Amino acid sequence: MVSTIFRKMADIYNYQVGFWQRQFLRELFRTVASLRGRVNFTNLARFSFFHEQTFRRHFQKAFRWVWFNLTVFRLRRHPEEPIIGVFDCSFLPKSGTETWGLDQFFSSLAGRSKKGMEVSVLGIVATGSRRAFGVDATQTPPDLSTDQTGGYSRVDFYLEQIIDLYDQLADLGVSYWVGDGFYAKQKVFDTLTGLGGDLITRLRSDANLRYLYTGPSKDGPGRPKQYDGKIDWDDSGELSRRFDEVGRLPDQPEVRVLTTVANSPHFRRDLRVVLLIGPDGEEQVILASTDTSQPAEEVARYYRLRYQIEFVIRDAKQHAGLTHCQARSQEKLDFHLNMSVAAVNLLRLLAQKAECSIRTYRREAYNRLLVRQLFSKLGLSAEYDRTDQRVQAVVRTGRMAV
Repeated sequence: MVSTIFRKMADIYNYQVGFWQRQFLRELFRTVASLRGRVNFTNLARFSFFHEQTFRRHFQKAFRWVWFNLTVFRLRRHPEEPIIGVFDCSFLPKSGTETWGLDQFFSSLAGRSKKGMEVSVLGIVATGSRRAFGVDATQTPPDLSTDQTGGYSRVDFYLEQIIDLYDQLADLGVSYWVGDGFYAKQKVFDTLTGLGGDLITRLRSDANLRYLYTGPSKDGPGRPKQYDGKIDWDDSGELSRRFDEVGRLPDQPEVRVLTTVANSPHFRRDLRVVLLIGPDGEEQVILASTDTSQPAEEVARYYRLRYQIEFVIRDAKQHAGLTHCQARSQEKLDFHLNMSVAAVNLLRLLAQKAECSIRTYRREAYNRLLVRQLFSKLGLSAEYDRTDQRVQAVVRTGRMAV
């Protein structure tokens, strides 16, 4: 599979991977899939024929991870489905004092800021199959301001990641970008619409929005009336009367979907507003899209697909050692973070072809490694037939039923 990806990278991007780097990356991904325990230099060497210093040395070298991940994405089963861009940040615990990028970052698990690292992951989601692939993982620099009003801030850094990759993803057909409520900021709205895309995000429960005036035009001098009062989110009767109810969520029929086009004084633009109301009106979720002509059902569906990038981050932590790096330098950390995301992309693709979960695929990879080692050490390699049903029975030991 990795060899196929390298050939396609050469065909699509005219990018040739050197011989030794090809050998290293093949062995690296095979080892990550089959090892047991932490994905760090020491443990990688235990399950590989490469020395620990080989891993340390190669992790210092640059590689075109974005091109690699986009090539993996092109190998999916349904290439004709619409694609959206998604982005999210995740806290990574890290001990020590000399690691590059250590700072106070918010941990959603702890519910507060903690000392560690943060990775900003940009991905794409195929909206038909609901499959997400990570494209780029970038470590957030330390000492950046969290204040949006002055100077270069963390939000500026997140936006730079999108700006750098926007054209490449636009070539795939990405025009809608989805982020959670943290990214509902004027700077994010302005940047994405300025690039030619549209942002879908979640607004605060008390968002300051106002109805557009749709009544008869005013006769005589003076400016025509544009707005028709502020939206009162606590007045369910007014919401039912002035919003259009377009249906219910397909998998949650108790949730009503209402929509209108409203103006945001804060973001200085009109928005397609989608209101999701739970049973008895107890819970409300306010979504917004900068594309005022976008159907409300599509806004809700795309925003819910945003959660797929969180599953990529989760799998990278559970199966590819996103939080296990032993390195301290910026170059090695960057290689490790992107390697973890790329490994998850590969594992997802291979597990899909094998019709099993990532955990099951890794179990079989470990069994294959063990069978190969046994035959090799016992001098029985001439009798080793990987397609033999007796060998396959051993390889499938511990396989979870589909």
